[in-house]
Amino acid sequence: MKRKNEFSISYNKENSIFSLAVEGAKSVDSDIRGNAVIDYDQNGNIVRIDLHNFSFDEFKKSEKALKNVINVIKL
Repeated sequence: MKRKNEFSISYNKENSIFSLAVEGAKSVDSDIRGNAVIDYDQNGNIVRIDLHNFSFDEFKKSEKALKNVINVIKL
């Protein structure tokens, strides 16, 4: 049985950056889309997402949408 990737979630309060990252994965390329930086591994899989200027108040308003995004990218 293949084990799913474990990921970490962190928040840098000083810089307002919310991060989701696949544990142990190495980024080789990045895209910037609005306030998001998306990192990819050598196979093109998403290994990290950094959301800049992140607000927990705004997050609460769009929590369902974020859950849908996570399900789509299957971290």
